[in-house]
Amino acid sequence: MTAAVVCALCAAAPGTAATTKLVVTGHGWGHGVGMSQWGAYGFARHGWTWQRILAHYYPGTRLAGAPLSKVRVLVAEDAPGAAIGCAGGIRVSDRTGRSYALPAGTYRVNRRLRLPVAHKRRPVQGGRHHRERYAVVPAKKALRAPVVFDCPSAPLTLGGRAYHGTLFVRHSGRKLDVVNVVALDDYVRGVVAGEMPHRWRIAALAAQAVAARSYALATLKPGRDFDLYADTRSQVYGGVAYATPETDEAVARTKNEVLTWHGRVATTFFFSTSGGRTANVGEVWPQFGDVPYLRAVDDPYDAISPHHVWGPVTFDAARLAKRLGVRAGAVSVVHTPSGHVRAVRIGSRTIDGDTFRQELGLSSTWFDVAQLSLGGSRPGVVFGDTVRLDARVDGLASALLQRRIGAGAWKTLARVSAARSVEVEPRADTLYRLQAGDVTGPVVSVTVAPQLVVAAAGSQELSGTVEPVVRAPVTVTRRVGAGWRVVARPQIDADGRFAAPLRLRPGSYRVTVAADGRYGAATRSLRVTQRLLASLHR
Repeated sequence: MTAAVVCALCAAAPGTAATTKLVVTGHGWGHGVGMSQWGAYGFARHGWTWQRILAHYYPGTRLAGAPLSKVRVLVAEDAPGAAIGCAGGIRVSDRTGRSYALPAGTYRVNRRLRLPVAHKRRPVQGGRHHRERYAVVPAKKALRAPVVFDCPSAPLTLGGRAYHGTLFVRHSGRKLDVVNVVALDDYVRGVVAGEMPHRWRIAALAAQAVAARSYALATLKPGRDFDLYADTRSQVYGGVAYATPETDEAVARTKNEVLTWHGRVATTFFFSTSGGRTANVGEVWPQFGDVPYLRAVDDPYDAISPHHVWGPVTFDAARLAKRLGVRAGAVSVVHTPSGHVRAVRIGSRTIDGDTFRQELGLSSTWFDVAQLSLGGSRPGVVFGDTVRLDARVDGLASALLQRRIGAGAWKTLARVSAARSVEVEPRADTLYRLQAGDVTGPVVSVTVAPQLVVAAAGSQELSGTVEPVVRAPVTVTRRVGAGWRVVARPQIDADGRFAAPLRLRPGSYRVTVAADGRYGAATRSLRVTQRLLASLHR
């Protein structure tokens, strides 16, 4: 008589929770409000004038003269120091109203604002009678902020970058801010090429010049030490280096022109690519409400933009929820009439579309979210058992359910168009996935353990079989006290059999077949009793 333990999972393995991937595809690049730069370029290629382009994107606005001639641009913020220079003579003044002349060159200042504007006497060697003489030499003196640098004959430089106008140096705690006070059109000359390729059609560049000039004046910061940032917090400003003959011509053609709405300078938002239609400002930023000149308009010619259509971009739904600080749940999107996303609902939480765009680094708020979900009824099975795969596709026409064993190729098992359950019988460790075109959805891993049968063939032998045959080590251990002791290491033969010659004693034995990269590990236990041993001696 023999005692045997057949390879079977002692308890049913829990199912694998469904993993969901979100697939985001969209149109355009930027917030979508106001003038689409690629759209303006497309209109210019079709013969539109800059005036007509502006009238299309900002309907109802009028051209008028700018109410200001200079702006203050923050070009250095919280800097430990500043290197300011000029190729010509420099005039420097401070809060006391005193003015000093400095020769051409570069001067470095820190928060102490010391510059060589004073003089001191320095002794020099005397003549024949060794009489002591003195020479007057420059000496550094601390000036009182703000310190103003002016160079009438050439642009000033800050850290090697040239700027028209003057540079104001102010304290910012223990550091410095530098503000460029510059003529409005010189400022626009330093913006246009930073916001639009300078080789584009002149009508598009001119439209950009007016939009940049208007936006600057509409977003000034009353009560601050500066009016505008030099980066995307206002608009990108690069000083003299950004000016080109083409953009200078665009600024000259539109000299001092701004767009107005009911007598006030219009807030002329602009962005890269609409994807075919711009957005109402209230759809993107509800706090603005309804602004008649910032409503959605068709943008038929921005298809030339490389950002006209973007995606797919994939996100793991659980990780995305954690990143947004919300609980994972079903995802749904609320679109506006213009096609942009007003809000994204995740579980019980709602996130506005622009916040969702910025947090995820999406190109625009005109997007759609599809979902691919896949889960298995259990993560591991015994060879010959089946697994139920539950697949779901939302927002896409269909996806392929595929499997791969080891390093082999992916093989299609079924097509999923909505929700579908598929019974599969993995023959080895297997990966299952959903694939929709170039989009790889969630992947489920199923481990397959070989069937392991263990038997006490006699009082001096423990044997067993493994199906399918694997080339993996077998270890037999016996319970000794609180631990386990290795008592045999039999080999599996070509037929999947093994035998371990050993003297069986009453107690617990455990047989383990190690994982081999194709199959998972299998472990079986055998309880040897006095009664069993007595039966083996008969």
